[in-house]
This record gives sequence, C-alpha cells and structure tokens, in this order.
Amino acid sequence: MKNTYSWVLWLASSLLIILSTRNPFYLSILLINLLITGQQLAKRENHPLWAMHNLRFLLTMLFLSALINTLFSHMGQSVIFSLPENWLLIGGNITYESLIFGLINGLVIGGIYIAFNIINLALSIKQLTHLIPKAFRPIGMTATIALTFFPSIQQRAREIKEAQMIRGNPMKRISDWVPLFIPLLVTSLENAILLSASMTSRGFYRQQTKSNSSDLLLISLILSAFMVFSGWILRMYDYPKSISALLYIAAATTIFLTLFLTGRRSHVTQYHQEIWQKKDILVSVLFVAAVVIWNLVKFSNLIPSLSYSPYPELSFPDIQPAYIIFLFVPLLPVILQSDD
Repeated sequence: MKNTYSWVLWLASSLLIILSTRNPFYLSILLINLLITGQQLAKRENHPLWAMHNLRFLLTMLFLSALINTLFSHMGQSVIFSLPENWLLIGGNITYESLIFGLINGLVIGGIYIAFNIINLALSIKQLTHLIPKAFRPIGMTATIALTFFPSIQQRAREIKEAQMIRGNPMKRISDWVPLFIPLLVTSLENAILLSASMTSRGFYRQQTKSNSSDLLLISLILSAFMVFSGWILRMYDYPKSISALLYIAAATTIFLTLFLTGRRSHVTQYHQEIWQKKDILVSVLFVAAVVIWNLVKFSNLIPSLSYSPYPELSFPDIQPAYIIFLFVPLLPVILQSDD
C-alpha cells in the first residue's frame, strides 16, 4: 500500500476506533496491532529500534497519566491509601479507579502518537505536503522549506565544526564556537538567495492582480467556525441533536466547497502522479466500509462495551467478540502486504 490517500483513510479509521472506545482490553489489542504494523514498515525503512522507541513513549505516557490522575482525582471506592487532607490538591484518597482511568488515558494518547508515527514512516515529506489543500499552497511550500532547512543547517554545522577542529580549534569553550556562527550565517543566506532565485525562475512570484479568493476563504472559515460553535452551544442547552448535526454538516460542507473552489484557481503542476493500484483501491474500500459499519454499530448501541468507566466502583470491562474484528483494521496494510 503506497497511495497517500489510502494511508489517510487508514489514519482516519484508526483514530476513529481509538477515540471511540475507553475499554482497556480493546485499546490494548489495538495498540499491539499498531506496533506490529509500524514495526513491519520500520524494517523496510531500516529502523530496527522503532518499536522500542514507541513502546518507551507508551510506557512513559502510561506512568505519567496514571500518576497525574491518581494524585489529582480522588474519586472511587477502592482506596489504596490516603494522603493528608491538608496537602494542597493531592490530599485525599488514592483509589484503584483513578489509577485505571489514568492508564486508559495513557493508552489513548499512546495510540494516537503511534498512529501518527506510522504515517511518518509510510509517507514521505513530499506526500505529506501534497495533502495540504491547494488553497493553502503557500503554507505547503513554507512547510516543505522548513522541513528541509533544519537538516541542511545541522549538516553544514557539523562540516564547519570538523573544519575548525582540524585547524586546531578545540571547540570546548563558548568562545571557541564563535568562528562557527559566521560561516553558518553566510552559508544560510547564500542558500536562501539561491532558493529564492530558483523559485522565481519556476514561477513562484507574487501575483500583481488582487484576488478575492483569500477573502472568500477567510469569510467561509469564520462562518463555519460560527456554525460549529452554535451547534455546540445548542447541545449544551439540550436542543435536539438534529439541529446541531445539521450545523456541523453545513460547516463541513462550507469548508470543503470553499477549499475546492479556491484550490481550482491555484494551478499546481505535479511531475509525478500517484497511481491507484488494485490493492490501494481494495484497502481503501475496506477502510471506508469499516468506518461506516463502525458508526452504525456505535450509534445504534449494539455494542455497549465501547464505553467503559471504572467509576464509581472498579469492575471488569465487558468484552464483545464482534467488536474485536474492527481492532484489526490498522493491521490491514500488513495482512495485504506484498513485495512492492
């Protein structure tokens, strides 16, 4: 699976599943599948320690989330021990319920982090910047330059440092680093001038005729934000859900149409067009089907075990075998992988 939009659908479906459940059993299976998918991609990219680094981050998030929630949330009936009540904020009962709730939050945060890490492995910087809508083409160009600027600066700094050390500069004191900054500054300015001339020769120049596309984009974004805010306020005052849903749909439609119409006025030439292979189409259809079925199942309350809370008294989470099928959606790129 190499198509950019297939991976975007993979990310959307994975995040939807992660954010839709608080069941620790389901989240654990989902994280295992994410780690397997990421490790398979890391082997292709020659990153053998990828799983270890992400597992370390996951354990750190579990520890911090459990610690913070246990110290600051004193809800629950299963008391482990108690801290003096006169201790500011953390005084009170330390319960198993707050500990488990913190661990669940850590699982969710770790799953989101690992999912985005997998996207960084699967897609190149070029593919990621192409995902930016054409209406935000200057932002995409700026992001591309920024992502490539710092690695080149680091490489140039290492080269200058090695040259200074060959000339006898030990580079141990702060004053020894002064000869590094001037060549680095001059080199950065030269690269900026060359990049500017190269972009100008390729047609990246400031348009002389003022366009109304930027004003239209700004107005539509403000209007969409107002509709989302209005829907949220109406939900707070127990208005019908249908009104809020219509406002959300109208906001999303407004943003999509504005970006589409504004993007059509921005002509971008791509020298390499991505090809939809049969496997990309198949996987994308499976991702879309999983999202649709998942939403139908969730809103119909056919699987009540999705929403789990250890409060007020700790209990074992309910497990539904029908839901376990969805937990293997992030594993589809590995299941359907080939030698390509």
